[in-house]
Amino acid sequence: MDVGYNLVERTKIGKEFEEIEEKISIVEFLRKLQKQEPIPRKISVSGLEEALFEGSAPFIRSILSQSIHIIRTHIIQLPINGELILNEEPKIKYRGKELILSTLFGNRIILRAIGYFHSTPYI
Repeated sequence: MDVGYNLVERTKIGKEFEEIEEKISIVEFLRKLQKQEPIPRKISVSGLEEALFEGSAPFIRSILSQSIHIIRTHIIQLPINGELILNEEPKIKYRGKELILSTLFGNRIILRAIGYFHSTPYI
């Protein structure tokens, strides 16, 4: 895992990709960032696909962009319940819907391996 956002299909964690011990929900992660509380340097943040499914990408992007001074050297693993796909652009296939990742990460997100996307912390 590299510094930045590491989106990994949950089925690959513990097999092809390491399992990070420190775990937190996306809601708690965003709360901590808003309050400028310290975040472990290596953390697993669950629930991104559900937040995107609910249409929260602009809100999440705003908080992440404003918090770059806190997380610029962090390794943030985002386990995805769903399938990471790349056709015209990177997406998560979740609950029968394709969630476009560029609404959150812009053009910074790239395919690193099947089931693994990465973005720098600067989105």
